[in-house]
Amino acid sequence: MRLAAWEWGARGRPAILLLHSLAAHSHWWDGAAALMEDAFHIMALDFRGHGQSGHAVPPAYHFDDYVADALAVLDVLGWQAPIVVGHSMGAYVGSTLAARHPDRVAALVIGDMLTGWTQTMSERARAMAERPALSFVSRDDAVGRFRLTPPETRAPSDVLRHLAETGVVESRDGMFTFAFDRQGFLHPPLDPWAVLPRIQCPTLVVRGEGSVVMPRDAGERVVAALKRASFVEVNDAWHHLILDDPAAFSDAVRSWLADIHKEDLR
Repeated sequence: MRLAAWEWGARGRPAILLLHSLAAHSHWWDGAAALMEDAFHIMALDFRGHGQSGHAVPPAYHFDDYVADALAVLDVLGWQAPIVVGHSMGAYVGSTLAARHPDRVAALVIGDMLTGWTQTMSERARAMAERPALSFVSRDDAVGRFRLTPPETRAPSDVLRHLAETGVVESRDGMFTFAFDRQGFLHPPLDPWAVLPRIQCPTLVVRGEGSVVMPRDAGERVVAALKRASFVEVNDAWHHLILDDPAAFSDAVRSWLADIHKEDLR
């Protein structure tokens, strides 16, 4: 399968692998990555079925598949143990990667991760997967239909338009559609509580102050389940905190990495 990835910063610097959320793509990281590329070598992966990566035929969109994608990228890059930074589903994939392959993750950032799953969520996901993919006569028409889920954000309109434009592809019949494979909604229920206690590396948990996906008590419970954890809230931000305030998010990551580096030197 062809996997796409996007690169920032000079090679040879400390390595960061960025993992995006469900139904998103690597360009969601453009703002934060640009603020960290002066000190890091950064790669952002498009998971299978997302962005410019290929779709799985037959569909294979379990978390194990996404972890395999991340491992494949690390192997191609020759990265033994980078810093892994994930948002939402990407945070869950990064957590699973760190738990199952502790030698491949030096440090982990969990960004506003969902921590529970219900039957209602499963039913909604199946309905979304079974809904036919939308098709548009022009790229602008497709961009005009783009919406965030959940909708709360303070990201500027030009950022949202950029996300939409980079998430639309032209089909063989000359129509336009969103790149995301809707079969990706059919991932299995997530269970972070079986994963988090197995993570050995330093971990930063970051949530948006107004997030309904990771409420504060859920974030605190995640921190309590981890062995070496820190906790930060991004003020005036929601679930899409990497869009709402990429500067605050990147500053939190950089400050935390500096702190754990000092601890390692002691």
